[in-house]
Amino acid sequence: MDNLAEKKRYAPPVLEYGVVASAREKAFFVLTELGSHEAVTAIGCVIKPEKDDVVLLSVNGEEQTYILSVLERPGGSHPETILQFDGQVHLDVRGGGLRLTTDEALSFASREKMMLASPKLEVDTNEGIVRIEKMSFFGKFLLSHIEKMKVVADAMDSVFRRVVQRMTSSYRYVEEHEEIHSASTRMLVDGTLTMQTKNTMHSAEGHIKIDAEQIHLG
Repeated sequence: MDNLAEKKRYAPPVLEYGVVASAREKAFFVLTELGSHEAVTAIGCVIKPEKDDVVLLSVNGEEQTYILSVLERPGGSHPETILQFDGQVHLDVRGGGLRLTTDEALSFASREKMMLASPKLEVDTNEGIVRIEKMSFFGKFLLSHIEKMKVVADAMDSVFRRVVQRMTSSYRYVEEHEEIHSASTRMLVDGTLTMQTKNTMHSAEGHIKIDAEQIHLG
């Protein structure tokens, strides 16, 4: 069967060393010992060339020039290096893991959306700062061990079907108004229950019952 696909032929390339004289968005002007070339980066050259970089060029007879690799970069012992890709990028590691290690800060930034998907997620740090304007959390079980917690909010709404709290001591300070609506309320105090108010009013549609061994009024 004849191969209907058109075969693209390339002229034999010549390798040259060059220095980037100027950098534009898609093309670069590179100076070599044999002249100057307008080159584009090859797909395999993931390091973004910069001005004054020493690069390896592939030049063929049709004046197609590609930057294959960035060899040297001036600017001291720690020059900035940018890995640049065009289009969708998928990093696939098979048979092993992927580890990123840096001596300084590690940053992730996205202009649209950032996603993490894993059967298990672990975060271990001495100090963390999270700034989120709006957050939604969906889960089946949450377990937290906190030595000290402080929450400051303008308003808070909580909806629970059942709440159980066990505390050694509890203190609550309400500057303005506190209101409780319940079908029934029960308080069990092992020691003494003390209530001190400026004015007290008890009202019931049925009856009020006070049962004690001794009752002192006044």
